Amino acid sequence: MSHDNNQRQFREWLPYLLLIIVLVAFWMTASLVDVALWTQWRWPEWMAQNFQIIWLALHSFLLPLLLVMVLRPRLNAFLAFLSAAFLGSVAWDLIYSWLTRGRLISDSMVKWFAVGYGNLVFGVNEAGALWFYIARVVIGLMLLYALYVRINRSDVFSLRKRRGENPV
Repeated sequence: MSHDNNQRQFREWLPYLLLIIVLVAFWMTASLVDVALWTQWRWPEWMAQNFQIIWLALHSFLLPLLLVMVLRPRLNAFLAFLSAAFLGSVAWDLIYSWLTRGRLISDSMVKWFAVGYGNLVFGVNEAGALWFYIARVVIGLMLLYALYVRINRSDVFSLRKRRGENPV
């Protein structure tokens, strides 16, 4: 086998290997949630204090972002992910509120995010939750519109290029 062939094979395998690593990390962090919900095992203190960081930041945001970036490392994929993250987080909170409080907008976010070291807590009451939902929906829709504009602009540029016109 030639050196060029080895490099080509490595370039083909690299995204799949990265995908496997990200997925394994994703399921490893999911196991922490299973342990917390379904067993009597006592968590180490640092894990108990930083559960929100592990669950919300790592498992629910960073690892899916890495998955998207491994599969499609483009700005359009990043915009689509962020749009889905903002809109999906609103759906997550609304469903959680509905299932735990019996209504869509409630005080279910009173202790929304806590960081174990320093007892830093971001609490959101019902009125704040409504504004928080609206802000996230607006940001998600703006990101979706930015993606729409980018896709249309690239289609126009590629069409002009095929015709031999100046794409600028």
